[in-house]
Amino acid sequence: MRGSLRARLAGLAIAASLAGWFIGPAPAAANQARLDYVGYIAGAPVLDLSASITVPEGAKPRDGAYAVSAEIATIGNLAVLYPYSQSVQATGALAAGAARPARYQSTIRVWNRQEAVTLTYAPNGTVAINAVPLTRQAQMAQQQGYAHGTMDPASLVVAVAASFAHAGRCQGQHPVFDGARRYDLAFQQGGYADLDPLQNSYYAGSATECTATPELVAGFQQSALNASLYPQSARLWMAPAIVGFPPVPVRIFAQSAFGEVTLELVNVAR
Repeated sequence: MRGSLRARLAGLAIAASLAGWFIGPAPAAANQARLDYVGYIAGAPVLDLSASITVPEGAKPRDGAYAVSAEIATIGNLAVLYPYSQSVQATGALAAGAARPARYQSTIRVWNRQEAVTLTYAPNGTVAINAVPLTRQAQMAQQQGYAHGTMDPASLVVAVAASFAHAGRCQGQHPVFDGARRYDLAFQQGGYADLDPLQNSYYAGSATECTATPELVAGFQQSALNASLYPQSARLWMAPAIVGFPPVPVRIFAQSAFGEVTLELVNVAR
């Protein structure tokens, strides 16, 4: 049961990583916002995601430093069955429109167990992994080197948002390593929609639909892969929900073996 719940959360975490805008130490001339999301599985609230981001100024951010942090936790009945929380911090810089991560830290707590990982990025793309305790996934990544040339989930969000802000569309493929799982996310432009509000929605109105398709590379539970527990794709809607700030994901939707997975923007603060 716990294994399947962990796989369920991992699938939701891939969706959450697309919305993970979280505040950290502010760069000079920074543009800041705080966003709160609620995650649903089959219509039931299961996850709180408290999110903010600090990027260079402008709705189309220029080159410069970004800083990221996050607090994520299960809620409701799922929190009783599977008390999960995660804290994230990340730093990096936008250079020529691309996100260049510098450091990523994640601490996960499940019941009485805690796992922490720090990823440090060198200019040549190599990634140093420090996991406490040393997990099998981290050890495999160190031995096989498949973390090199990747970015962390927080930097992924910065990369996608900056690209969308400048190009006005979703595009590109990004290699991601979160300290345990290695996957690629390919983004494609969809159509346009007028979103109707869901329960507690912050935004309703015009949005651009994009599709994110993951290719699962390493670090995923084989039993969960065999059972198709991870979403095969996700749809996200980008919108200018905050004046003077880059467009953000206002809704993310995926279909999994457990039902519909939705991440909805419910609150914004500057």
